[in-house]
Amino acid sequence: MKNNVRLSAIPSAIVLIAVIGLLAGFIGFWWYGSVQMNQLSIREARLQKEAVQYIKYRNWTLDYCHIYFALDIVSKNKMTSAQKKMLSDEIWMISRNYGFDPLLIPAIVFQESKGNPNAKGRYRSGAESGAYGLMQLKVPTAQSIGKRFGLVVNDGSDLLRPEVSVVVGSAYLMRLVGRYGDLKKAIIAYNLGQGGVDSKIRSGTPLPTNYYESVLAKYRKLQRLVRERIGEMP
Repeated sequence: MKNNVRLSAIPSAIVLIAVIGLLAGFIGFWWYGSVQMNQLSIREARLQKEAVQYIKYRNWTLDYCHIYFALDIVSKNKMTSAQKKMLSDEIWMISRNYGFDPLLIPAIVFQESKGNPNAKGRYRSGAESGAYGLMQLKVPTAQSIGKRFGLVVNDGSDLLRPEVSVVVGSAYLMRLVGRYGDLKKAIIAYNLGQGGVDSKIRSGTPLPTNYYESVLAKYRKLQRLVRERIGEMP
């Protein structure tokens, strides 16, 4: 009787061992699959992050190219390649720091001086207006803005240096954006002056838009020409 009990227990033990083996195999397979899925998820997240970085770097590179080509189009032979590269570096950093379109400053340069670093503004009468350089700044305004950046502007000759004109002019424009909370009003004030814009706002007089529309037209022209030039690149 005892032998029968022992013999009958053997198949049960075998079944139990088989079940345990299957269960262990399933758990092992599940664990291996989980590890593989986790690794795939990590890899996918890393690839997504790299793709985002790649797109960011690509956009930054395109922005830089847009700026350089825009300056080349605007200035023609009025600036050297070294000057255009230096200004592209400056405008690229400024556009990132202030968060505005990289072609905005070249469009204002186009409007103000046609890309001539040695430009000196004149009234219709022919008398000098006191505005100098690429962004046609007046010395008192440039001195006030330049102090914030450690830039010393002694006279108009300093504003004939492209890097000074662009840095100070961009900062002045961004100060106007902060003052009025509106890019359109800021661009109008860049030409008309803060006093003129404030006076018209107080009196309820419509702001003149000719200058703004001219800048906008030049911006669109630069967009088109830059895209055409990039399209010609291999």
